Amino acid sequence: MEKIHQQVFEYDQIVIGGGLNALLYAYLNDCPCIFACADPPFRFDDFAEDYDFRSLGVTTSSKLELWERLIRVLGLSGLLPMADKTASITINKNILKAVTHVSRLGRFEFEKLIIFDDEKVSGLPFIKSRIELPAKVIDWFNVRSGMEHPLDAIDTDDHFINRVYFYPSDRLDGAKGKRIRKDLVAVSYLEPDQLNNFDYSPTMARFKIIQMMKDAGIRGARNGRDTYNPKLYRYYSPKIESAQREIVRDIKNYYEPDERFEFRYDTAEEIIKNFPEELESYSSRLARRL
Repeated sequence: MEKIHQQVFEYDQIVIGGGLNALLYAYLNDCPCIFACADPPFRFDDFAEDYDFRSLGVTTSSKLELWERLIRVLGLSGLLPMADKTASITINKNILKAVTHVSRLGRFEFEKLIIFDDEKVSGLPFIKSRIELPAKVIDWFNVRSGMEHPLDAIDTDDHFINRVYFYPSDRLDGAKGKRIRKDLVAVSYLEPDQLNNFDYSPTMARFKIIQMMKDAGIRGARNGRDTYNPKLYRYYSPKIESAQREIVRDIKNYYEPDERFEFRYDTAEEIIKNFPEELESYSSRLARRL
């Protein structure tokens, strides 16, 4: 039996990309999908509209849950021929070579590539223009004082600290009995020139979030009783410390025309608009049975 690096697999179309939009397109069009960079959605990203993904076994609005389900369904359907092992992709004429992290090689002959993500892909046409949109900046904080409160999120109209999510702590036993102790993560949308500006640093994010927590009525640990009314307690301000910052850049490259390639810039929501009520592909039948 030939090993994968000794074979050339033939497909009419191959989808390139590891994001939710690419996986949805591959599922809807019954195409294989290859990616060098898995791109799962942010943990707390939900669809704004009430989409029906029950046929895929997903009953929530979580984008991450849908992404994970599609990975499973496409994998079991044979539509992720390289799984998550690809380190780089090279294109020469109508042959795609996918190299794994341990230097194994998969060869694929194609008529057209549907490209959602060009990261770590070589052999593409010349770039004629490039647009860099605001980056999504994700700041994770450990809460040291002020972990117990009823809030799940705080929203603002600002690009810097646009939303703060509170979630049961992964560091601790976040839920113990009736006590739920929460850490937090903040999402900002920053221009490229703001990313290295101290005014938008994790330090400044910390100051702003603490003030937001205080304004929302979140208090830190007790600080004794009130001097003038012993029946009341005084409280310290909330305390948080920066744990990690993630920067997700949004760079769109626009290429010279080439009939071998179709570059797609659709969001997951835009692809879902073409989501048929009934699919009869092997992967859709498999999804209904899982």
